[in-house]
Amino acid sequence: MCLSSIYKKSDDENVFLLKNVARVICKDGELIVYDLMGACTVLQGEICDIDLMENIILIK
Repeated sequence: MCLSSIYKKSDDENVFLLKNVARVICKDGELIVYDLMGACTVLQGEICDIDLMENIILIK
């Protein structure tokens, strides 16, 4: 099983938002994110990079 962490892109340093992300749905400028336990979080933004080797999703 591959779980990821979500970071928000910043000029200085990427900001950690969530860990143990199992599913991401992109809909109408929002990211609907589900973690390992099924908890849902809605984030504003869009995905700008997914690194599957490092298990990182970067949003802006």
